[in-house]
Amino acid sequence: MTKKINLKEMEKKAWQSYHQDGLWDIFLGLILLNFGIVPILEEITGTTYLLSYIIILVVAFIIFYGGKKYITTPRLGRAGFSTERKSKTKKTSIVLTISVLLGLIVFIIAATDILPIIGNIHFGAIVFGINAIIVFSLMAYYLDFNRLYLYGWFFGASIVLSEISQNYVGYTYDNIIGFGLFAGIMIIIGLAYLVRFIQKYPNPSEVV
Repeated sequence: MTKKINLKEMEKKAWQSYHQDGLWDIFLGLILLNFGIVPILEEITGTTYLLSYIIILVVAFIIFYGGKKYITTPRLGRAGFSTERKSKTKKTSIVLTISVLLGLIVFIIAATDILPIIGNIHFGAIVFGINAIIVFSLMAYYLDFNRLYLYGWFFGASIVLSEISQNYVGYTYDNIIGFGLFAGIMIIIGLAYLVRFIQKYPNPSEVV
């Protein structure tokens, strides 16, 4: 029994080490930043909101998977995890995909006058925030990745801050304030983890 528990704990530590490269932080920070800069891109370039959103989302995925392939895997190798762990990963991917799509739909609707306003905040913004907190909490649980609990609140607070700041700076710039602030914090945290990860785990092919 003790051996079984120890093996499970070892697998958990190995799994968590894959999240110490900061790539999840950067990836999620870019997704949040996406909401902040897309309205400005639409205003400056004339590119449709949806197209700009998709382009930046694709770039975020490329950075994430490219980083995993060329930075994380060469340093940690390819670990074989249990069926239960792989199942949790698939569930996380499904949850995140649904969340991104739902978030986009709600965000677009919130930008219109279709939904009611509670105080100074659109009802859609409240839905977006609650959805983010629930989804990130599920991701944190499935991935054993506690920073995601915090990021769920970041996503939730970002749209509330954006709605509040709209009364002072107007539409477009309110998105930079609301989403950009928390996205910037997440990306900085991710970069800090990435630098520390590279220093802690040198690439074997680069070691003389």
